[in-house]
Amino acid sequence: MELHICTRNSGKVLRKFALGDLDELIIGREDGCDIRIKAPTISREHCTIEADNSGNLVLKDNNSTCGTFVSDEKIDSVRLEDGLEVVVGPAVLRFYDSGI
Repeated sequence: MELHICTRNSGKVLRKFALGDLDELIIGREDGCDIRIKAPTISREHCTIEADNSGNLVLKDNNSTCGTFVSDEKIDSVRLEDGLEVVVGPAVLRFYDSGI
């Protein structure tokens, strides 16, 4: 799975990350986060990507102040799949199946 971080306004890709085998990946504005998005609408540890018991990758909101959204609906968690778009603050997290 590959993660593209894009701007909400223009859709411009800012960064790309290969998710591969991971235990936990934290997205937020704090220095210690694996992926930092420096914006006031992003919580210090906004959301986490981790594998569930079946090995599927899941994105979980960490009780963020401004929320995590899929299709304009606030979510607590969502299973990652090809083409999924998740909105956090000023960013869109787009997930692609890398086919590897």
